Amino acid sequence: MNIRIYIVDDEAPARRELKYLLEKIGGVEVIGEAANSSVALTEISELMPQLVFLDIQMQGINGLELARTLGQIPEKPLIIFSTAFDKYAAQAFDVDAVDFLCKPFTLERVARAVTKAGKMIAMQAPGSAAQAVEPGNQCRRIPLSKGGAIVPTPPERIVFIRSEEGEVAVHVDDGIYRTRFTLNELEQKLGGDGFVRTHRSYLVNINRVRDVARWFSGGYKLTMDDRDHSVVPVSRYNARDLKMLLDL
Repeated sequence: MNIRIYIVDDEAPARRELKYLLEKIGGVEVIGEAANSSVALTEISELMPQLVFLDIQMQGINGLELARTLGQIPEKPLIIFSTAFDKYAAQAFDVDAVDFLCKPFTLERVARAVTKAGKMIAMQAPGSAAQAVEPGNQCRRIPLSKGGAIVPTPPERIVFIRSEEGEVAVHVDDGIYRTRFTLNELEQKLGGDGFVRTHRSYLVNINRVRDVARWFSGGYKLTMDDRDHSVVPVSRYNARDLKMLLDL
C-alpha cells in the first residue's frame, strides 16, 4: 500500500521538486498540496494523509504552529519538515517530527526520510507484527556468519558495520562477522535500533559511540567502544544527521 503524502510549501518550485523526487521513489502517493497553512489544515483534515512534508517559514501560520495543530487531530499524520533554514531543527523535533530536510533536496535524502516514516507507519498499523509483540519481549536477531556457523545476533551487540569492495563486515563485541545483507538492507532493518549511516561505507550503532571529534572538510570521526576503540568516519553529508542525534 502506498504512503499517502501531502506537501505544504509556499514556493511552487519547491513543491514541484519534492513531488518529482517522491514520484521517483515509488511506494508513495501525493494526494494534495497547499501554499499556506490555512488551506493545508482544511485539506489534511479531509484527505487524512499519513505523512506531511511541511515547510516552516511561511506567511501567516508557520509550519511549526501547523504541526502542533495537526498533532491534535484524531488521524494525525507524521511530519517531515522540509525547509531552507536549519536553525529550526531543534524546534522541529520538539513537535515530534520524523525528520528534518534542508533545501535543496536530494533523492537519496528524501528516500531515507520516507523509509523512516514508512517504518513508523507500519508499526502503527492495526494487527502489525510490531504491535503483536509486547515491549521488552522482542527477540529479533540478525543472522551473521563466522567460520561456517550462523550466529543470530541481537542488534545491541553490533558496534558498527563496514562495506568494502562488495564485502560487508559486521563488527561485534567478540570479533568480525559476515552477513548476506547489503549495507542498505541493514540500514533499513536496524534504523529503529539506533543505527545511523555516517558514511557511504559505514553504518554505526549510535549507542556504542565512545567519543566524537571534528575532522577535515566539515566531517567528524567517531571512536567506538569496542575493544579496539575503532575509528569510524562521518562524511560532511551525514554530519548534520549525527549532530542532531547527539545534540552536538
